[in-house]
Amino acid sequence: ADDENLYKYENRDRNKNKDALIREDYWYFSGKRPPRRLSIDAFPADDPTWNAWGECTKSEATGNSCVYVSLKQRIPAYGKYFFSIDNGIREYSQLGKILRSSNPDWNEAAKLVDPGLDTRMPSPAVDSLLKMALFATQMLTSPNFTGPNRELLVSRYYINECSFALNGLAKSIDERDVATSLSLWDFGKDSFNSYLSILNRSISPKVGDKIELVS
Repeated sequence: ADDENLYKYENRDRNKNKDALIREDYWYFSGKRPPRRLSIDAFPADDPTWNAWGECTKSEATGNSCVYVSLKQRIPAYGKYFFSIDNGIREYSQLGKILRSSNPDWNEAAKLVDPGLDTRMPSPAVDSLLKMALFATQMLTSPNFTGPNRELLVSRYYINECSFALNGLAKSIDERDVATSLSLWDFGKDSFNSYLSILNRSISPKVGDKIELVS
């Protein structure tokens, strides 16, 4: 690859998502990649490029019927998954501080991306990935629309990007490769924060505190 595309991990060959954590994400269904850094305020509401599943009925009471999810559904999901996801994201932020230091503690960095092979538990950041998927399903799936909606599929896309970053980091940290580790960490930061930009919209004050972004 040329230097310009060296760290544009979003442009990689996805091989039909065969190696993805969740195969059925937005790219898998649409063949389109959301932006590397998603600004949810710029998320197109009625753009047919994004909404491949038809129009939904709308009312003043529920807004878009396809994506309305009750507090009764969101509050238990938040209680079940918030701590694990928040802890994983905090540790990912800590990893960035280690990698940016003048003398990185590689052993500590390796612990923060440990995939948990054999009898070891995965690190909180790695462990959070599947919980992020389960959390998104419960927070974004409306009983009025049983199929996977756009926001859920896009959130899965970013979980897969987070997983790609963590897998790459395990290798680059083992090789003590500072430049690759920093670029992968930055890619993971964009991916975690893009996921959170979608999910935090569903976390109203009655549900709980929003999840802090990777910094």
